[in-house]
Amino acid sequence: MSGLGLILNIARDALAAQQYGINVTSHNIANVNTEGYSRQTSVNEAREPAFYGGLLLGRGVDVTQVLRASDQFIESQLMDRKSDMSTSQELENYMQIMEGLFNENSETSISMMMSKFWNLWQDVVNNPSGSTERVALYEHSILMSDQFKTLNTDLIQIQTDLTRALSGGIVQINEITNEIAQVNGQLVGMEAATSIANDLRDKRNTLTSELAQYIDVKTFEQTNGSLTIITAKGCVLVHGNDNYNLVSGGDNGEKIMWEGKDGVATGDITNNITRGKMGGWLEMRDEIIEKYKLDLNAMAKEFIWAVNQQHSQGVGMEAFSAATGTYAVSDAREELGTEESGLNYYDKISDGGFRLWLYDSSGNYDSDGTITVDSDNDSIEDISDAINLIDPANITATIVGGKLQISASNNYTFAFSDDTSNVLAALGINTLFTGANAGGMGLNNKISLDKNYIAAAQVDADGNFASGDNTNALAIADLQYTSIDIPQWTCDRINGDTKGSLTATIDNYYHSMISSIGIKSSSISRSRAFNAVMANKIGEIRNSISAVSLDEEMTNIIKFQRAFQAAAKLISISDEMLNTLLSVK
Repeated sequence: MSGLGLILNIARDALAAQQYGINVTSHNIANVNTEGYSRQTSVNEAREPAFYGGLLLGRGVDVTQVLRASDQFIESQLMDRKSDMSTSQELENYMQIMEGLFNENSETSISMMMSKFWNLWQDVVNNPSGSTERVALYEHSILMSDQFKTLNTDLIQIQTDLTRALSGGIVQINEITNEIAQVNGQLVGMEAATSIANDLRDKRNTLTSELAQYIDVKTFEQTNGSLTIITAKGCVLVHGNDNYNLVSGGDNGEKIMWEGKDGVATGDITNNITRGKMGGWLEMRDEIIEKYKLDLNAMAKEFIWAVNQQHSQGVGMEAFSAATGTYAVSDAREELGTEESGLNYYDKISDGGFRLWLYDSSGNYDSDGTITVDSDNDSIEDISDAINLIDPANITATIVGGKLQISASNNYTFAFSDDTSNVLAALGINTLFTGANAGGMGLNNKISLDKNYIAAAQVDADGNFASGDNTNALAIADLQYTSIDIPQWTCDRINGDTKGSLTATIDNYYHSMISSIGIKSSSISRSRAFNAVMANKIGEIRNSISAVSLDEEMTNIIKFQRAFQAAAKLISISDEMLNTLLSVK
């Protein structure tokens, strides 16, 4: 009887083992399309044998555990590659947007408008007294200034959009880390009571991979099975069933702060985030766009200065009755050649001077005076006082709102020449453009009111000038061939921004900037393609290890079905044997 009882027990356990196998196989088939699911396998072990009738006989089978087919090293590598791919994908998306802003095939491109600007000055050279040429030059200069401002505004808008994207990313990260912390709690409780919680581990892996697509993460599994996740600067995002939030910081929400459990944002991790969507957005906002925005403003500043400096040396078709500077000082007593003066072009002022010519009511030369400038000692008040000494009855200079204002009396007029100090252009007297960057570029209001003040001519040594003189217009038109030193920026979130310099014509500087954008875009596209290939390859390796194969599972179903049928047959035969024994008299 003991022998038949053993057979029945073995058959019963065999039925249970095959049923477990079919259950696991069914679970695999049901999750064949579940993202992050790892194929599971029931593990069978033979029971310890026992002595019976002097022999050591086996006692059947035990299902000891259900294992998931997973290689954590491959999972980590796949997570890292997906993180890098997310970085390059976001960079590529925004680079395409930025390339669209700098589209050189458009009639409104900076390159095309600059070319036309020089050509229109050449038209003035050919006909310096022509009103049509002057109006065309003025109107195009307005359009070009607007295009500079539009481009600068668009770059700022992309940065603003990226800041909003970062805020949205922070919300997503906090939701994911909160969910991982909850899974940690469930997993630890479940594994303490039973065996490995395979489905919870898969879910946690999927969440962690999703988190890595947003931000840098490193993971450490604790002895109790919970997962600790840290991010940039070693800030903890998840520990056990606790999660730590990220929050927006800074004046405009541009910074990413780590928040402790006390709810206080104690760590700025912005510049240390390098991977995932957040890393891509930050690199795009604070390095790539910032660089080209700084370069654009540097080019605009030098372009404005070059034109204004030459324009201030000339005279229009008529002299001034009044002229007001377009650049203001912050302190009228500060030396003009120092930063404390508040002038945008303080560093352009040098020792020298300029000549001021006075004309009577009939337009004839009356008198003149030379104003000397010591850049390290003279203030705007000193310039004003020196002008007032030339002819107090007919010309006066005052300071209004930090700007130099020169006015003639008794129907007198005045003009300028021979400015070796650059102080006129630095103060915005007799200039074409206003502003000192792409966003602030505009046209001098004096010229907006009267195009005759476009300075195509120059005052000669006797104080005379003619409407047919094109000397100054020719000098301005030739600026397109003049190489100057223009700042060129390198932006680095960790080490800070550094300013270099490129000696080139204004047009060539802009072409260099466009080429740099194209090269950067190509580099990012190659990086994205490489990361995509690597992610796919590692994904294939992961699938070969962890993915569910329907063909394999169908084979397992047949295998378990046959084994189940055999175990059932064993019970049937054992029952017959038992009945036979019982029927023996």
